Amino acid sequence: MFRIGEFARFTRVSVATLRHYAETGLLPPARIEPGTGEPCYSTAQLPRLNRIVLLSELGFDLDDLKGLLDGDIDEVYAEHERQLVDEIARAQAQLRSLRARRELLRDREGQVPEIVIRPVDAQLVAMLTGAPGEDTGALLYRLESFAREQHARATRPPLALLPDPDQDRVTVAVPLNRVVPGSGGIEVGWLEPVPAMACAVHRGGYHRLPRLLQQVLRWLEQTGARPAGPVREVYLRFGTEPELGLPKAYLTGGQVELVIEVQVPLAVRRIPRRPTPAC
Repeated sequence: MFRIGEFARFTRVSVATLRHYAETGLLPPARIEPGTGEPCYSTAQLPRLNRIVLLSELGFDLDDLKGLLDGDIDEVYAEHERQLVDEIARAQAQLRSLRARRELLRDREGQVPEIVIRPVDAQLVAMLTGAPGEDTGALLYRLESFAREQHARATRPPLALLPDPDQDRVTVAVPLNRVVPGSGGIEVGWLEPVPAMACAVHRGGYHRLPRLLQQVLRWLEQTGARPAGPVREVYLRFGTEPELGLPKAYLTGGQVELVIEVQVPLAVRRIPRRPTPAC
């Protein structure tokens, strides 16, 4: 039998730590000296103490150790391994994002975009695909006129779905608050929800938008993300004809700059998990 000080020196675990283990019930003393009240420990307690120390070093929370000490340690290790793999994957993603952000800061030409990843909800929209080279503004005017005539315009900004590089047919969309019949090439349907969308806000003229998209795509490449689907331009503030009666919040008016959000859908990456052994 060892007094607590002797047991601490022998095991290289501090007296304060042993007292804490005793208070939490992880490792109660084997005996309390009747006269002095000093706790004493036996060599039979060494395996339990070693397991506590090992689990602590592996990152287990002391508050959870009591329930782990007497369980199936292999399954405990397997679950903790899965948690650590997830944490490492998240940390690696943060590191890639940080390095990509630093790379953008080295680009001294023009504004440096703030890129965030967020989900985008499904939207009911009226859609119109233009002929090659057709003006986006003219397409939006037709759609806005259609939504106004149908009294179905939702209070969300319009947007454009950009074509692939080898195409030249842009699709524009105006949000609706109810389903209406399409007409004259205008289709009514749903834009699917996107669980992960890379978003960056542009302020200024349209001529700077291609550069912003290039910056976003370069950032995604450096972070290991992969685009999945057409790029969207969401027109948060823009110029248009007064007769359309759009909310003033969308209109630039005077010399106020355009505000457009570029959105790039991302492929959702699954973190591989260790297979659970068959029983």
